[in-house]
Amino acid sequence: MNKLSLIARLIAIGAASVTASVIAADAIPASIGPADLALPTILFHADPAGSELFDALHSSPLLAHLSKEAPGAPIQLRLFHSVRPAHVDAKNFFSGLLSVGTLGISPVVMSGEHTLHYELYVNGQRVMRREYSATLSSKEYLRGKGADPTHGLGPDGQVWAKSTVDLFLKDLAHDDTVRNINDEYRLYFGSPAE
Repeated sequence: MNKLSLIARLIAIGAASVTASVIAADAIPASIGPADLALPTILFHADPAGSELFDALHSSPLLAHLSKEAPGAPIQLRLFHSVRPAHVDAKNFFSGLLSVGTLGISPVVMSGEHTLHYELYVNGQRVMRREYSATLSSKEYLRGKGADPTHGLGPDGQVWAKSTVDLFLKDLAHDDTVRNINDEYRLYFGSPAE
């Protein structure tokens, strides 16, 4: 190999690396603000109480690509409800005793700490978890004919559950891990709207 050929190759390699670094610099998205954050397709899994919140979550620009039917999506949002019953005190005991004594005509008053768990997974690894809790009471008749349409939350609990959507969206928009995932996704695949 002669010197002229070697010099030409080095110049070509140098020019290619400069061009590649300019292209890479253009491809790296600038850090975006919470209002500009729009996550890619996310698979939604939830228990019955969490399923009621799908429309509220999906209506947000941040989760506009949330889907119940996105098999194979690497990003998943899991939402579930748990209840830690209040300790048994005289009020709870006599409420249950009265209901049993009246053969279910009188309601059972149940109270406890209700928690909605929002978990974001990427490729099976949990990257974010937020929990929102409230102490709620609800009444239930032992002779109830159908399933509880509030999924154990009661009317007040449904209002509370819907209020957690705004809290979660705010936390999601300001979470550094989620922002990094969004930036990396945009680097490789462009904006979800494209």
